[in-house]
Amino acid sequence: MSEPLIQEAARTETIVSPIDPSERLAPFLRVPDRFNLSQGDAWQLVKGERSGLVFLNPRPTAETIGKFYEPTDYDPFLSLKPTRSFQDRIYAFLRRFVTLRHKADATLKRAKFQAGERYRALDVGCATGDFSVELQRRAKGVKLDLYGIEMSEKAVRFAIEERELCVKQGETLTVDFDVEFDLITMWHVLEHVLLLNETLEKLRRILKPNGLLVVAMPNPDSWDARHYGKHWNGYDAPRHLYHFSPKTFARLLAKHRFRIEDMHSLPLDSYYNALLSEKIRAEAEGRKVGLGAWLNAIWKGSIAASADVERASSVVYYVRKARE
Repeated sequence: MSEPLIQEAARTETIVSPIDPSERLAPFLRVPDRFNLSQGDAWQLVKGERSGLVFLNPRPTAETIGKFYEPTDYDPFLSLKPTRSFQDRIYAFLRRFVTLRHKADATLKRAKFQAGERYRALDVGCATGDFSVELQRRAKGVKLDLYGIEMSEKAVRFAIEERELCVKQGETLTVDFDVEFDLITMWHVLEHVLLLNETLEKLRRILKPNGLLVVAMPNPDSWDARHYGKHWNGYDAPRHLYHFSPKTFARLLAKHRFRIEDMHSLPLDSYYNALLSEKIRAEAEGRKVGLGAWLNAIWKGSIAASADVERASSVVYYVRKARE
């Protein structure tokens, strides 16, 4: 970590639990920044004694959080990389032909769009627009108006110029399209949001009464989270601010009059998280990342992928507004 970044890391804020502001918080685990392992276990996770929510505390501020994102090193921005490693190419192939297709089909199945009708779909944290493109491709007989919100200027430009999508730079609270949406998706985004409750309130306002909200996040109750401990890729401090299990996420949603209609695991995330966790552990211990890490990732990923949804590595939640 460079000296300026160390100074930025020192500028943090302490928060209360977003589920239960009055609950006591207990130390849970100290974790490293996977991009700066030489700094050791620099970040503290805490756990709410009543809600059970695990979250980063203290955490970077709105002014300093951006310093911890490096777009070409961060997987959602692979489309922007001038050159790709072997691991990048495998990830991109699986993402394009397996993961994105599965996500689009699962989303359309639960959205229950009617053939011949027109719908609006918003992807929050859309990166370069890969999911929106796949959603349109898989939506047979359905007309979709596709919108996106993304923080990265380069990714927004790529999505507009190369994908011809309606994408605005910013975040949920700073961007307005002045329309309501039939579908809002957040693929591994909500865990990054600083103003969590305010964001959920806005999502409720811009989602149509019968609209569908889709949220995917890592699961701290997963088998692999417990196996890898502080080296689990899903903790990804300080970029991941909250770590929701199915139970704690349901509690947060209830505050905002949402309910979980369905949920399922993302099996390929088990292998991906296992591989990166093996890499983080090896590098933290000063070992080379070789064939053994890949074999361990396949073995441990298979164990994680076989777990039920409550213990899945990543969970996709299909959420609708609760009845008044």
